[in-house]
Amino acid sequence: MLEKIIHGCLFLLMLAILAGSCKNKSSQVIQADINPWDTVNNFSGIIIPGTGKLNFSFSYNFKGQEIVFGSKNYINLAGDTFNIEQLKHYFSNLTLIKPNGERVNLGNYHLLDAHVPGTCNFTIPNVPAGNYTGISFLIGVDSARNYSGVQEGALDPAWQMFWTWNTGYVFFRINGRTSINKTYAFDIGGINNLLKYSFGLTGYKLKTIEPKFTIALDINEMFENPEIYGFKTDGYFIHDDVNLEVLKIKNNMEDMVSIIKIENNR
Repeated sequence: MLEKIIHGCLFLLMLAILAGSCKNKSSQVIQADINPWDTVNNFSGIIIPGTGKLNFSFSYNFKGQEIVFGSKNYINLAGDTFNIEQLKHYFSNLTLIKPNGERVNLGNYHLLDAHVPGTCNFTIPNVPAGNYTGISFLIGVDSARNYSGVQEGALDPAWQMFWTWNTGYVFFRINGRTSINKTYAFDIGGINNLLKYSFGLTGYKLKTIEPKFTIALDINEMFENPEIYGFKTDGYFIHDDVNLEVLKIKNNMEDMVSIIKIENNR
């Protein structure tokens, strides 16, 4: 009788061990399936919980009025009346900033033509998971690529945004015609005129692997604040990187860009 009881106890002990082993394995599998970013609720900025992608949509306005190319006139603070026939620029080196200050440069180079909507809506893939509380980017091309000669993709000289002399790429181009039938043309380039923009994201709280940024450029800002630029007083043409007129416009352009909204694109 005692022997049967002992055998019975051993059998129950083995069952208990096996059951505990199965439970631990099941628990390990469940733990492995949990993405740690999914459990974070107390945060600011943007959390990309897995390898994601950033979507961008650029729009262009003049004092809040959507730009109509060629057929609509605009008036700047100096009293010049003019249309806009071409507007192109580079958007590069999109960098995400973590709460600890670590920066993740995604190394992108995009050439945007405001007259061609398809170029102003694009995606940057392979974005690392993380919490990001800031963003920065360039309107232009960084010094390393600006002086690297003939390149491919958006930096291909075939796009006609490359000066043949030593200043490299045209970062920003705008041209058109005034109401007195005079043409104007501004080519902004040269590494001293590289436009750098930074924005904090702590006012947002968004968790998605596919955020969408809507960004606006107000072209009126080229002509005022902090300085007034007028065609009659400052000139109708800019095609170099060192004169006082290009510095005046570059300084004005520093508050030309704004983030309108950030939303989940999924």
